Amino acid sequence: MTSIESVLPGGALYLPERAGWLRRLRVGIRALRVLTRNPDDCFAAPAFHLSMDRETWEKVAEKLRDTTEGRLLLRERPSLQAKDLDLCALRMLPPDSLGNTLVRYYDDNGIEPFKSLYPVNNDVEYLATRYREIHDIAHIVSGYKPDEIGELELQAFILGNLGLRQSVLAIVGTALFPPSQFPPLRAYARRLMAAFRRGQASGDIAIEPRYEHFWDHTLEDLRQQLRVAASK
Repeated sequence: MTSIESVLPGGALYLPERAGWLRRLRVGIRALRVLTRNPDDCFAAPAFHLSMDRETWEKVAEKLRDTTEGRLLLRERPSLQAKDLDLCALRMLPPDSLGNTLVRYYDDNGIEPFKSLYPVNNDVEYLATRYREIHDIAHIVSGYKPDEIGELELQAFILGNLGLRQSVLAIVGTALFPPSQFPPLRAYARRLMAAFRRGQASGDIAIEPRYEHFWDHTLEDLRQQLRVAASK
């Protein structure tokens, strides 16, 4: 695992707040090399995300500062990481609630709640971390399974929803080097285009929702509140 020193000043993955494209490219390549060996590296992943999508998160932060709810989110910086989730309490909620569904999702897929040691120094870094925190909830809300094709359908949905460059890289990379059990390219493209258009037609599911306030809501109610377009 990469050490925290790698993302501190002087480290190989250190990314200054106003880093130029050349620096970001170097950090992105280094982070990607680490991720090819360890996809769950808790320092390389956010370094890669910030090197790819800092401008996107800056625009999201500007938008949030225009609303009372957005300013509150940035000021409080709530967390959905493992240390902040009471899984026992969520398990006691009704079966059709978001909280209970999330716990069953972890159980059924052998997944542990997200945790990160990456330092958060500003709104941009917080939003990039928040995005990673809600990844499993995004699977649940969107309905895409956490398998290979479901992960890419979610990336296509997020591309339509937020416009993240990292989503493009994941989609194109898989198209160029598809796994052995992947569907034919034409079928793959149709599914991703449907997910992309669905993301465009939906409200924001990644950043603005305060999911910690919705644990007892049913998925149907939550999807209606977030204006999640129905899958076709």
